[in-house]
Parts: sequence; C-alpha cells; structure tokens
Amino acid sequence: MKTYYQNGIVEDVHYFIDKTDEFQIQELDNETQNRFTYPEDSINYALDGEICVLYDTLKDMIFDDIDQYYQELSILPIWVQEAGQNSDCVISVDTFNEWISESNIPNLYKHLYLVDCQFLVGTIQNLLCAMEDAFVRYYKTIAISDKEEKYQDLTNPNGTIFVLSESSTRASAMIETYFTKAYSILDIICKICYEIQFKYEDFSVHKKLKSADILWGSRKKLLINGTPNTLFEKCDFISKIEALRNEIVHNGTWELNPKKFIRFENGLVKERFMLFPDMIQGHLSTSKSRRHFFSSRIKVSDILPCIHLEFKKRLLKTIEIMNCREL
Repeated sequence: MKTYYQNGIVEDVHYFIDKTDEFQIQELDNETQNRFTYPEDSINYALDGEICVLYDTLKDMIFDDIDQYYQELSILPIWVQEAGQNSDCVISVDTFNEWISESNIPNLYKHLYLVDCQFLVGTIQNLLCAMEDAFVRYYKTIAISDKEEKYQDLTNPNGTIFVLSESSTRASAMIETYFTKAYSILDIICKICYEIQFKYEDFSVHKKLKSADILWGSRKKLLINGTPNTLFEKCDFISKIEALRNEIVHNGTWELNPKKFIRFENGLVKERFMLFPDMIQGHLSTSKSRRHFFSSRIKVSDILPCIHLEFKKRLLKTIEIMNCREL
C-alpha cells in the first residue's frame, strides 16, 4: 500500500493511517476499481446512489405508466438507445433519421427523448470520474522524484528550490483538467434542471432537448438558482470554479512556466508542492492583463481537498433537490 501525503511525499505503508492532520491518499494493493481512499471519500457512494435515482426521476417524469414503459423497453431495438451516443454503434445519422421516420414503435419519441435526457446524467458520471482521476493523479504526480532534485547549498541543508520538469507540467495539467471538468458539470446540471422545470408534454414528433442551447450562464432561468448549499448558490466558492476554469480555457495555462517547489530539511526532501493563485472574493487577483499572482503562497495540496469535498457536497444537495422535482 502506498500513501501520497499532502506534502507530495510518497511512502510505502501496510496499514491505514487514521489519526493525522495531514491529508493523504492511500493506494490499496488490489486491482479493484476504487483502489484509492482518502478522508471523507464516502460521499462518492452517496453521490453514486443519488445519480442513479436521477435516471429514474427522468423516466418517471416522461412515462406515467411505468409497467408499460418496461414492457416497451424490452422490445426496443438497440439503435434507439445507442445510435448517436456510442462509438460501438456504426449507424449513420442518415440511417438513424430514416429509421425514425419509418418506425411504428410505440412511444418512440418518448423513448428517444428519455435516452437523450439520461445521456446527460451519464455525462455527469463521466465528468465526476474525470475529476476524481485528476484529483488523485495530482497527488501521485507531485510525489514523483525528479532527477533535478538537488540542493546545492552545502553550508545550509535547509531551503526550497523550484523545478520545471515533465512531472511539473503533468501536475499542472491535472489541476487544469480538474477545474474544466468541474465547470462542465455546472453546464450539464443546468441542462437537466431545465428539462425538469420545462418538461415536454407533447411527444407527437421527434424533438431535441429543450436545453440544447442552455449552459451555466442561463441558470437565472431556473427556479433552483440561488438555492443555498447547492451548486446554484451565489457564493465565492462557485465564483472560484468559474474564474479558474475561464482562465484555463481562455488563457491556456495554470501559470507561464508550470513548476513544483521542493523543500529540504537537513539535505532531505521534506515537501513537494505547487502554488494556488491569489484570489479575492472568488476572482483572480488582477492588474490589467496580469492574472497569475502567487503572493499568498497557498499550496494546491492544502486547498484542493477542501474544494473537492465541497463541490461534491453541493452537487449531492443539488441532485437531491432535482430528484424531489422541486423545480
């Protein structure tokens, strides 16, 4: 078993560390899917359960007779659910449209619409997996020892250097991925809330999703907007997600030269870390075109676990409200 500490140091251990003030991710010695564990990661199971309920929430919203739905589902051709959704389905868009126009499948348009709505739910699951992967891989990457890790001042074995390396670039990419995926969840959650709030009543023709053009910027149209403890609450936390994603997407990088810092004590590496940019009330500290200031010296490893947990708590609360259809 390996433990990736908050300070970027990796150790081999053969037990769980329960009492420590330092955040840690443990990599278990097995091949199971959830082989990484860290404090308060049990929320992942609650999220999984609530997201699965969301599939049924959408189904119940569209189909009044559930027994009839499952009866129809049992005889639906596979293309209804797979065409235009998955790469293992080789049906072209022209063939898909032709089959729809020629079909006499009962409630076909309802089934097509439900599949499109549930595709959004599956997308949230994929994005959450990508966030989780980026979160874990950041700690794994920052723990990698670089050949450049040499402290030269022999008269003082204590000090900090910075390293520009492949692992530094990779760690920066993990952070960038994390915030872009988090923001994508905001977009998709908006779409699903829109479909629930403005649900279709008429399925006499094949329709596209009402939310096709809805993104995070359209959230003011939603009744859930502003709800406390959800992703829709107006707060510095959500503003921070927005600001970092926009900076990464529109200006391309976490900083000009991605680097990690290495702190030595008595000539030995005691900590590896990257820095989090200065922010004021959820916005990047800015002077004209300069937006990458790091004077606060906040470490990514210190703040990322808090961000990760709060985002998932807010997502869980949001989906709970959606499943109650209180929109």
